[in-house]
Amino acid sequence: MFCVMALVASLVVCTSMLLAGKSTLEVLVDGINNEFIFLVLAVLFGSYCMIGGLGTTFYISYFNTALTFISLSVFVMYTSFYPSEKNKPYTTLEAFYQAATCIKAPDGNYENSFATFRSESGLIYGAVLLVMATSISFIDQANWQSRIAAKPTQGVVGFLIAAYIWFVVPIVLSFTSTMTYFAVSSENGTHLLSQSEIDNGR
Repeated sequence: MFCVMALVASLVVCTSMLLAGKSTLEVLVDGINNEFIFLVLAVLFGSYCMIGGLGTTFYISYFNTALTFISLSVFVMYTSFYPSEKNKPYTTLEAFYQAATCIKAPDGNYENSFATFRSESGLIYGAVLLVMATSISFIDQANWQSRIAAKPTQGVVGFLIAAYIWFVVPIVLSFTSTMTYFAVSSENGTHLLSQSEIDNGR
C-alpha cells in the first residue's frame, strides 16, 4: 500500500510540474513547440538529478527560491509600483476597481461580478489547490530530507512559511496580471484575447 501511494503521489507531482512548466513556457514564448519545452524541462530536471543526494535539495531550494522572488519582484514592481508612462493608467487601484466592477464575470460569480468572493469556479479551484498543495507538501521527499537535516524548530517554521508562500506567490501573480489585463480591456471596451486564449492562460 505504501509503494502504491508513493507511486501515485509521484505521478501526480510529476504531471503537475510538467503541465505547469509547459503552460509557463507557452505563455512566455509565442509559437514554442512541445519538443523544445520538454528538452528545457529535461535539462533542468536532469541537472537536479546529476547532483543527487541531500545537496540537490538545497540547490533546488536556493536556486528556485531566488529565481521565483527575483522574477516576482521585477514583475510586480514593473506593473504596479514603477510602470511605464504607457501603462500607468492601467495599473492604479482605481483602474483595477473599475475593471472589476464594470466587466461582466462568468455565470458562477455572484451577480456576474469579479468584485466578489462568492464564485463557484473560485471555490472549486480553492478546494483543488488545497488538496494538491497538501499532497505535494507531505509527499515531497526534498521537504522531508530538509526537515531531517534541520533542527525541529527550524523545520516547523520553514514548513509554515513555505505553506504561506505557496498561496501568496500564485495570488500575487494572478491578481496583478489579471487585473492589469481587465483594466486594459475595459479601456478598449472589449476583451483583447479570445475565450480559448484566456482558458489556455495567454
